[in-house]
Amino acid sequence: MDVLPQLPPDTAPLEHQVAGHFYGRSKTKFGLLQRCSTGDVLKPLLNPPRGPREHQFYDNIFSDKISGEIVKLRPFLPKLLGTYQFDGMTYLILENIIQSYEYPCAIDIKLGRVTYDCEATPEKIERQIAKFEPAAEIGFQLLGWKTYRQLDNSYIYHDKKCARSLTKDDLLYGMAHFFGAPEYDHRPIVRAVLERLVALEQIMAKQYEFVFIASSLLIVYDGKNRENDNIKVDVRLVDFAHVFPSSSNTEPDENFLFGLRHCINYLKMLIDDKFQYISIDKLDHTTNLSTSTCYKTLLK
Repeated sequence: MDVLPQLPPDTAPLEHQVAGHFYGRSKTKFGLLQRCSTGDVLKPLLNPPRGPREHQFYDNIFSDKISGEIVKLRPFLPKLLGTYQFDGMTYLILENIIQSYEYPCAIDIKLGRVTYDCEATPEKIERQIAKFEPAAEIGFQLLGWKTYRQLDNSYIYHDKKCARSLTKDDLLYGMAHFFGAPEYDHRPIVRAVLERLVALEQIMAKQYEFVFIASSLLIVYDGKNRENDNIKVDVRLVDFAHVFPSSSNTEPDENFLFGLRHCINYLKMLIDDKFQYISIDKLDHTTNLSTSTCYKTLLK
């Protein structure tokens, strides 16, 4: 039996995590944690130079020396609250953007046709491409989502293996499922998310300083409040282990923008009056889950 890393005092595995390194399940067994007393997220800095590179990016983006265009990105990132060391591991202390939601629903969407950097070996490039081949065409991939269903007071979670089993056509209905289809009218929440994504696209189209490889959108909404007057949503960028200074400084990050714009187009299809939800058998988790970490759980 693998020995798990000791949890730092006042911490537990991150609640409502949908993707990334899960404590006890990743290769290193390290994963995202949260402080029980404050809710702050602790992210371990793994696999140098990737972890230190992400730390450097956070330091850069929240420094006083950054350009005005990059400052505009700050509302789309979790705030960096500091660092913490325990038992030989350094953790970033980050804002927990889900904490204020009563019934948080979250999805992780990795952006970019290319999700490997210049340091990747040919073998790693081949593995990355094989993980989800439609990404080369549509520029994004779903890595996992968790959604609250008020009708039976339950949470449904779909992991990255399940998400990557969807075809590029299935993705549209997978995204609709995350936003509440078919039980609820998903359109009000999607419209609110689109406002944030369009604002992000306008900022990214004018920033020439960084390229964001394999970064993700973390989209959150409250599953209990679906009416127009009570909708609460958030969109943040996460995962910056593969962010590099731009080699041109005169052009935007087209790989990132390609994925973001295609994601926006998919969401626009969801709010079209002609859109009709089609159920996907792969998302029916009343069947055998032995090869999956997907689940449906009823709340007490």
